[in-house]
Amino acid sequence: MKEYREQDEFKLPQEYADELSLLAGEDTEDYVLLNLKKVLQHRQKFDIPVIGIAGAEGKSTTKRMLATILEPLGPVLETPIHCATTTGVTTTLLKLNKSYRFAILELGIVNPVQFELAVQVAQPNIAIVTNIGEAHLATEGDRYLLADAKVELIRNLPPEGFAILNMDDDLVSAMEKFSPTPRVIKFGLNANAHFFASDLRYLGPDGIEFKVNNFYPIHLHVYNSAFIYNALAAIAAARIFGVEFDQIRRQLETFRVPAHRGNLISMNDIHILDYTYDARINSVNRAAESLVQFKPYAERLVMVIGGVSDPGPRISESHLKIGFYLAALPIDVIITVGEQGADILRGIRQINHSHKILKHCERPEDIPAVLKPYLTPGTAALITGSKALQLETVVDSLPQWLNTSTVV
Repeated sequence: MKEYREQDEFKLPQEYADELSLLAGEDTEDYVLLNLKKVLQHRQKFDIPVIGIAGAEGKSTTKRMLATILEPLGPVLETPIHCATTTGVTTTLLKLNKSYRFAILELGIVNPVQFELAVQVAQPNIAIVTNIGEAHLATEGDRYLLADAKVELIRNLPPEGFAILNMDDDLVSAMEKFSPTPRVIKFGLNANAHFFASDLRYLGPDGIEFKVNNFYPIHLHVYNSAFIYNALAAIAAARIFGVEFDQIRRQLETFRVPAHRGNLISMNDIHILDYTYDARINSVNRAAESLVQFKPYAERLVMVIGGVSDPGPRISESHLKIGFYLAALPIDVIITVGEQGADILRGIRQINHSHKILKHCERPEDIPAVLKPYLTPGTAALITGSKALQLETVVDSLPQWLNTSTVV
């Protein structure tokens, strides 16, 4: 391990970096723990706000929203988008230097042991938990076990720290009892939360408007209610630093959803909602909600959907139920993709026999030919599916088989 000066970023040899994201075996445990100790020592050199964000969904968006608000106050260090390994956290911490005013760490680590190690090394003094949901049931096996893993972020807060919790998620809200700090701030749609949203207005391609605490107007270029929770969490954190609501509002109006995570692509009076980064059972509902909100602004609604990640042990049944749900929505055309997409199609047909146009593609590369006839002016479309399907390639190829696009 090389010597380093205080002003330098600490450099971890690349050949060992990946070990920090693994559960150490007997032959590597001592070395991995030594490296983690070195990372911790580097972290402790800097007395700045370190915000840790955990939850089943919405971590990346909350992180980006908060960074957008805080950037006028000084440089913000962030983990890479969708930081799902201990390595992502440790390598970010090693970039800390005296120029940074804030550090925001996305803690997308599913393994409970790795998660706790990352929290102990990062030492966040502000914690945000977006939700628990059921996104990781397939790997954790128990919704409450997942809650126990995430609660380590709260348990490890310093007495002078802050816990920012989603009041509308019962498991997250209950984490308050594990907090060593009395500074617990709650957000949600519940009017009893410290920061709550009211007077929601869905504006189709113009996004969403709402008020914070019945007073402060916010306009976001986002397209479903899940983003409102992300914004409320970011607002709660920003208020800890004394950021005024007028500045929060101005900064959030500049925020744009990262590519493939619910952003809008508009061209020739056609609007396409891009949710291709990944799809899970819960996120499909919210993505479909965003499409339905376009109905007053579109002549036709079209949905392209493949299978979802982490569907649980009964894969076919889970996708069949997605079909039941979609059958009840006012979507005109549904194009399903792949083996699990066929189960979704079967579920739709069991409930809805004639009111929708239904198509199926065996492979993602077949989508453009099937979808293109329905992408006429006045259409709003949604594309979503599991990460394994790589549907983002379909979205990225849109300019080739339509026209030059503008990302909104």
